[in-house]
Amino acid sequence: MTIKGKAALGRAVGLMATALLVAACGAPAPVTPSAPADTGARVDDYRVHADSLDTATPAPYGSIDVEGAARPGASARTRAPEPSGPCPDSGMRITAGDANAAMGLRALTVTLTNCGRATFDLYGYPRLKLLDADGTPVERVQVLEGTSAITAGVRDDTPRRITVRPGEAASTSWVWRNTYDDTTHPPVTVARVVVDPALGRGTQAVTPDPPLDLGSTGRLGTTAWRKR
Repeated sequence: MTIKGKAALGRAVGLMATALLVAACGAPAPVTPSAPADTGARVDDYRVHADSLDTATPAPYGSIDVEGAARPGASARTRAPEPSGPCPDSGMRITAGDANAAMGLRALTVTLTNCGRATFDLYGYPRLKLLDADGTPVERVQVLEGTSAITAGVRDDTPRRITVRPGEAASTSWVWRNTYDDTTHPPVTVARVVVDPALGRGTQAVTPDPPLDLGSTGRLGTTAWRKR
């Protein structure tokens, strides 16, 4: 082969090598799926496990949060509804908040607001008259002055005289349990409560929502009036 032939052959080989190199660079590299990282977790670790509920156990101390209650690990605070509408002739407006419940123990805060123009004094415990849905007085229920017979989780301060000026408010808490273990009588439900604050200004009825479910316990504890 002549020198010119060898040169031509070398150029052809060089061009072919260059073409192969370009083609190799332009082709996408194959993707190899990577194995998931080993976090040490097992399949069981991602399952939801349901805890058993012991409905026979009473509420733990402080699990119900009401005005004046001890509250280690307490739930959301009970709030009385904002007063609305015209002020009654008595100059007082009584409203019931939302009932808190925990494992059979119930608590409800009731607020008395001075919406009139005169200052008055409150002392001691409210006087309550319990009614069913038909307005009939509820029997077989004892209204207690104090809460210790129901629970230690709701504090009842020593009664003291408090002054409620116009625009100010006082409150009382009611506590009960809904245990029902007497099949000879139906469970007791209180739909309305007539509250007498012992002011000589008359009474006012409140409608708890939901109603008071006293079961067959026969007791409703109250705290003394306290300033809000």
